Amino acid sequence: MGWLLTQIEKLFNSNTNRLNMSIAFVLLTTALSMLEFDIGPVTISFSSLLVCMMLGTIFCNLCPLSHEIMDKTDSWTNPLFAAFFVISGAQLELSVFSSGIIVLIGLVYILTRSAGKYIGAFLSAKATHCSDTICKYLGITLLPQAGVALGMCVTAQQLGEQGELIRNITLFAILIYELVGPLLTKTALKSAGEIQPMSEDVKNRRQTNLEAAKNTPWERHAKHGAEK
Repeated sequence: MGWLLTQIEKLFNSNTNRLNMSIAFVLLTTALSMLEFDIGPVTISFSSLLVCMMLGTIFCNLCPLSHEIMDKTDSWTNPLFAAFFVISGAQLELSVFSSGIIVLIGLVYILTRSAGKYIGAFLSAKATHCSDTICKYLGITLLPQAGVALGMCVTAQQLGEQGELIRNITLFAILIYELVGPLLTKTALKSAGEIQPMSEDVKNRRQTNLEAAKNTPWERHAKHGAEK
């Protein structure tokens, strides 16, 4: 599907048509992933999460127009992300926090995942002779967790009672990671020198532009009308 989308996108010159075709292929690929095939005693099925990831991987590596198309696609995905996170978060049953064993399992999962991310990134960076800054801070920037984990929660629901347990533990972990992870990532990037605090010169220019915008004829007219 990724290869086919690449070939079809080359036939269009309009960005609108390319965007529509990309959306259509995502929906079509998701629909096809629901098919099941029986070969003797074996049932072959597909994960809608993984097939969409593979669709994007193949498309972005084959299509020379993928960067431009992905920029256009970002304009309509934010409402979908918001709905996805709201629906997923609504499935978190707060009653699980009353069970000490569930909270303990969640904490063990959070700690072991964090250790695995940091140690794995550190050893990989060392093995590839990266700078000390990358070795030290890369693992911290990998701590946030959301999209793929939420998608796997949906898959886990098919496991019955065990699936409910996995879902609640994962949602609990995501809640903690998203509260702490972005802050740690920002701190790590600052410490690594990858991002810098806004300089006073930039702050002054922004303030000047903001004041200039407030003094436009339209703004003065709106302010005069509000005072009346």
